[in-house]
Amino acid sequence: MRNDTDKKLLEAARKIVSQCDRCGTCLPACPLFEVNSVEAFSARGKNVIARALTEGGIEPTPEALAKVNFCLLCRACVDLCPSKIATDDAMIHIRQYLVNKTAAPNTRYKAIGKILKSRGMVTLAAGSLALLRRLGLNSVFPHGMVPEEYTRAHFLAAFAGPAALAGKTPPSQVAVTAATRVAYFEGCGMRMMFPEAAAETLNLLKAGTKPLVKDNVCCGLPHLAHGLRDEFLELARKNIEIYEDADAVVCDCASCGGTLKHIASYFADDARWKDRAAAFSRKVMDLTEYLAKAGYTPRQRVEATFTYHDPCHLSRGQGIRKQPRELLKAAGNFVEMKDADVCCGGAGSFHLDYPDIASKILDKKRANIERTGAAVVVTGCPGCLIQLSKAAKASGGKFKAMHISQVI
Repeated sequence: MRNDTDKKLLEAARKIVSQCDRCGTCLPACPLFEVNSVEAFSARGKNVIARALTEGGIEPTPEALAKVNFCLLCRACVDLCPSKIATDDAMIHIRQYLVNKTAAPNTRYKAIGKILKSRGMVTLAAGSLALLRRLGLNSVFPHGMVPEEYTRAHFLAAFAGPAALAGKTPPSQVAVTAATRVAYFEGCGMRMMFPEAAAETLNLLKAGTKPLVKDNVCCGLPHLAHGLRDEFLELARKNIEIYEDADAVVCDCASCGGTLKHIASYFADDARWKDRAAAFSRKVMDLTEYLAKAGYTPRQRVEATFTYHDPCHLSRGQGIRKQPRELLKAAGNFVEMKDADVCCGGAGSFHLDYPDIASKILDKKRANIERTGAAVVVTGCPGCLIQLSKAAKASGGKFKAMHISQVI
């Protein structure tokens, strides 16, 4: 059974990487290649490794796994590639294959995956982190994993002015019928790291409908990305069941939304779950996608100047670039940032596994933010927000980092 699975994984990867003609167009797009110029770290280099594995040129070893793990999965290479080689998909297949073959000691990912599979554990972790913030002990966590939240209340106090603070917000323009059953998907990152932003998302949904609040489980991306595919599928099936009575499932996490929208592809060969998974994926919308469809008008217009960082899983994973910018233009002044869609170096656990490289990538992002002169950099992914919060701190107060639900 496992051998059949491994063959399918290798074949899936082979179909992708065999189309790569090794032209090198992808090289300048890769944030990792930009900071160290090592071929094996680029998309072309990883495709060569994958091709060698599929053709028996190299053995499945922990060293090979380490090479393919060193990837942001940001899809920048896919965007620039003339043939649109899906290197990120190939890396997911190869990681799972190498984990299966090497029984790699991915203890950290198994431990994190076990926590994220349990909604009770996520709730306990969220409460613990909130307590640490209140006690001012969040800084003891390494890599900025528990950042200070720059809340909507802070934002309005700094930028809205007395009129907006004292005045009643205009009625919502969201055109949602009474028959539309809109549900919120609360990702683990939002729940644990940015609960105030998650609460603001719910407030936005309440402006136009009575959202269904579900006790969902993790989207499964951390498991899928680190060779825990069975756990990912188990979580996917639970979420499909949980949201079967909803017409729309709204996410405020780019990574969750991107994963949930693609769930159908993982059940294409499963007769029992194929149609249910496809129906679920069709319901999923990013928060800004939903608000744009509903004709939402921001609650206030402030004097703040915003710039926007595109989460990889939103811009490239879902093709959503216009909606958040239009909302920000309606909420304040907007200035575009150079390389807004280049990865910030967060990439799930990448910034924990490779902090020095992630820091170099983030330094470039911080410089680009500072050049805009914007007071607030906005994004739609908790992983990016962790990184951008570090950049804001490093800037010495030149800008703040916020989730889009907090400013519109």
